[in-house]
Amino acid sequence: MTDPATRETLTRLVDELSQGFCIPPFPDRVGSELRKLRMGKLDEPEELEDFLCSPIELMGIPTISTLGFLESHVDKETFNKAFFDALSELPFSFQLEVAGTYPGAKWDNSRGIADLNGGKAAHQSEMVNLNTGIFVELKGCIEAWFREEVITISQQEVGLYALQAQYHWHETPASRALPTLRVLSSLYGLMRFDPQRRYQNGDPSDFMVAASALPVADALFTDRKLANLLSDKRIGLDRFSDCTVVSGFESMAMYLEEQLR
Repeated sequence: MTDPATRETLTRLVDELSQGFCIPPFPDRVGSELRKLRMGKLDEPEELEDFLCSPIELMGIPTISTLGFLESHVDKETFNKAFFDALSELPFSFQLEVAGTYPGAKWDNSRGIADLNGGKAAHQSEMVNLNTGIFVELKGCIEAWFREEVITISQQEVGLYALQAQYHWHETPASRALPTLRVLSSLYGLMRFDPQRRYQNGDPSDFMVAASALPVADALFTDRKLANLLSDKRIGLDRFSDCTVVSGFESMAMYLEEQLR
């Protein structure tokens, strides 16, 4: 992503394929899933639009100063509508341009990896089975959401939410409920449980992409490491997802060729 030619190619590809849509941020998806969990609506199906939004929804509508010109020459409601319509037509690549101007090491895929591996090593002996690993990570996801939303919640309540979700998945393996929490906790739980596995650069981003793609996408193109994790029968993600996981450039080319016939 630091190479200009790569970013230019990605920009063109994104605009061609996104068709004006992008995925909601992690807090929005998890917040929606937690509301369903609290209200006991786990059997309520989600539609495709629940997993998509427009680029402008991610940014919010900015304000603009007219320095008094608006009041004397243009109807305020007409101006606001025209302004909103114009912003709504911004291509998705505009998000990449905005992200590119944001300060900090935004393309540093090594951020947080040392901490993840350190925490994994420190608590490895406590992971008596895979379900324990998934439960610990599920609690962590839920805690992170409440912390980011600045909502106070007890550890007991977080544990009950996690138990309720995990019990539902166990009793109904093909359930499509709470897919973001399910994918993330399953992948992180599998990593935490297996003493031979270590987090590598980019894993958190890859896991987030998988959580976005598996519930709704026809195919996910990724590397072999993530493909192997996603296909692990112990977490059974294929039982609720119809997404085809494709790894390797040759396999990707073959898949696209089949789709174009």
